[in-house]
Amino acid sequence: MRKRFGIIVLTLLIVAVSVLAYFPLSSDHGRVVWSVAIQVLNTGQVTHIFQSHHLDVILQLKDGTVLTTKEPTIDAIFHEVTRCGEPCRNIQIVTE
Repeated sequence: MRKRFGIIVLTLLIVAVSVLAYFPLSSDHGRVVWSVAIQVLNTGQVTHIFQSHHLDVILQLKDGTVLTTKEPTIDAIFHEVTRCGEPCRNIQIVTE
């Protein structure tokens, strides 16, 4: 049982490090309101999205810009990516 627990903890740490590689924590992230984040999403400039279970959403753009926002409900960003259609087809999404 301890071995399984250790494997689970190790796996979670690896996932967390992978997420931070895409979305490093810094104060340089541009905070925007949800409606602005969705407008940016629909431009087709978003390459990666990270969603936390605390409703935080991080958008990484093609030019390296990182925007953060708060979604109104859990998984709202997935609904918006689906609605976006073709411009959002190749976005990589990470969730915790």
